[in-house]
Amino acid sequence: MFNPAEYDSWYDRHKEIFDAEIKALKPIVGKYPSPKLEIGVGTGRFAYALGIEYGIDPDKNMLEFAKNRGIKVKEGYGENLPYKSKRFYLVLISTSLPFFSDARKVIEESYRVLKDEGGIAIGFIPRNSYFGKKYTKMGEKGDERFKNAHFYTIDEVESLLEDLFFIVRIRSTLLGKDVKKDVVNGYREDASFVVLEGIKIQNI
Repeated sequence: MFNPAEYDSWYDRHKEIFDAEIKALKPIVGKYPSPKLEIGVGTGRFAYALGIEYGIDPDKNMLEFAKNRGIKVKEGYGENLPYKSKRFYLVLISTSLPFFSDARKVIEESYRVLKDEGGIAIGFIPRNSYFGKKYTKMGEKGDERFKNAHFYTIDEVESLLEDLFFIVRIRSTLLGKDVKKDVVNGYREDASFVVLEGIKIQNI
């Protein structure tokens, strides 16, 4: 498990990286009305910066930070969301995808709690990217934070969304080994942070 204070301070120490990730997410998250939910909200860094009011996470220590940021939090898992169907206009999953025990189930639950006109935004670190390779190697060497993490390729993420969401937009940032902070539209193979926007497929 991550140490909440250490995890949260990482974003202070790497502010330019965090700002680039927010810049990639903001046009997608911002187009949807409230209420919005972040699954794997952690300390609430992303939710707070993006104006997302609700968050869920299994780590109650992390949630204390999120609560202090004004996020309405619940302790729980994305595989079994404690919310009514068709409750939210947007579900955000940002950087937490590798840590789900059943990622497809999380996507199915996201579909369930989204309104018919709702969307999903997934910000993830591709497995073959600079950071993806770095964190995977750390896990292989026994780092507890990443030991059981599964970093996804873009094809795998698209497969998770299959039959539930139309992918309508992709944005990329943290480019190359230099981790350039430019945000570009579309998928870049050298990007360490990629955002997919999916629109809920109705009548299934």
